[in-house]
Amino acid sequence: MTRSFDRLTAEVALALAPDSSSAKAAQKLARPAGWPTLARDGDVLWGECQGSGAHPYLVGVDARSPEVGSKCSCPSRKFPCKHALGLLLLHAAQSGEWKDTAPPPDLARWLEGRVTRAEKAAQPPGDDSADPAARAGAQAKAQAARDRKRSAGLEDLEVWLSDLVREGLQAARARPYSDWDRQAARLVDAQLPGAARRVRQIPELLHDETGEALTAHLGQLWLLTQGWRQRDALSEVERADLLTALGAPLDRAGVPAAAPQVWQVLGSLQEEEGKLTVRRTWLLGAGPPGGEPRLALLLDFAPTGQALPAPLPPGQTLTAAVGHAPSAYPQRALVQREVTAVAAPLSLPGGTLAELQARYAAALALNPWLERIGAFVGPAYLHLDPPQLCDAEGHAVPLSPRVEPAELWAMLARAETRLPTYFGEWDRQGFLPVAAVGLEAAEPGVPA
Repeated sequence: MTRSFDRLTAEVALALAPDSSSAKAAQKLARPAGWPTLARDGDVLWGECQGSGAHPYLVGVDARSPEVGSKCSCPSRKFPCKHALGLLLLHAAQSGEWKDTAPPPDLARWLEGRVTRAEKAAQPPGDDSADPAARAGAQAKAQAARDRKRSAGLEDLEVWLSDLVREGLQAARARPYSDWDRQAARLVDAQLPGAARRVRQIPELLHDETGEALTAHLGQLWLLTQGWRQRDALSEVERADLLTALGAPLDRAGVPAAAPQVWQVLGSLQEEEGKLTVRRTWLLGAGPPGGEPRLALLLDFAPTGQALPAPLPPGQTLTAAVGHAPSAYPQRALVQREVTAVAAPLSLPGGTLAELQARYAAALALNPWLERIGAFVGPAYLHLDPPQLCDAEGHAVPLSPRVEPAELWAMLARAETRLPTYFGEWDRQGFLPVAAVGLEAAEPGVPA
């Protein structure tokens, strides 16, 4: 999927900023007076930005692929730099005089290099001229070696979990953080990054007096070890869920092709996970005629400090082919074809908190390693003390501790005196709102 500049907004451009200081600096640079040259060549923008030196900086932004790239002659080590962001902001505002001109040789060579690297990355590993049988044999040998590593790592995890439970919760609370990091590092060495991430999450759960969250978390880790032992008896989708939980990368070629249909962008969340920045974008599909709407979860990753691909604007309705990855409870998806914006929004569903709990239980029955589901709750309202989401039937669930107070107040202000329908993520511990996606008339006697 390419990221056309025709759909570029200031919000989308600023979402690419590696940090807030770069975003602020870019906004100051988004003035045509400081740009002697502004040009576009298809999905490539380039320009010259006058800095403090005698010669202007040469800036280019390439959006011909999902991974938006930028190049600038300035000395900044941030990507994109403030000049590239400023160029995007100018184009989003259609500010300045833009020419349809091919980029100069320096930028042209960089653009050619990006195309070459993308083509090379798309080629299968190994010598294309090699005998297919020999290539298949080499791949099977490599897979067997990976499986041996994983088996050894999960056997070690099984022993470690047994010791942890036998020693008890109080002993676990007294462990230094180095113990958790050491076990996580062993799992990373065994090519089990998903299991390693779950081990690193254990200290966050130790201080819950009930122990319920910790028990459930350890149960999922134990189930990973048992699922791996029984992997040959699992169905194809169950095996896919197991490998995903262990941290195996998504096999994009294995995602079934999908037909184009109408989708609406519900919103996105961005978080830091270790050395990665992760963005989760939720889409709602129209579904088959007479059928229920379908959710799709798009994941984008970037090393910390580097920009993510340009996001899809929240609330936008578009036509796209979105294929779901194999899973017993499909959520993760890929956009497989170019998107086209359409005007008509979808009819958004509502739901109660009782339905949310039932849906989550049904999802866990299909995929016991599921970390979250997307769900609609509404009409509903937010409660501040304690932070809760409450529905019109009088049920309540806690809000996720990841909800920032400023975001909570902003949602309350937008709701005003009417009850919205909230879309968000439920992970058993709390509801994390993504967006207030619809407004219904407030019912008498229900606080807004």
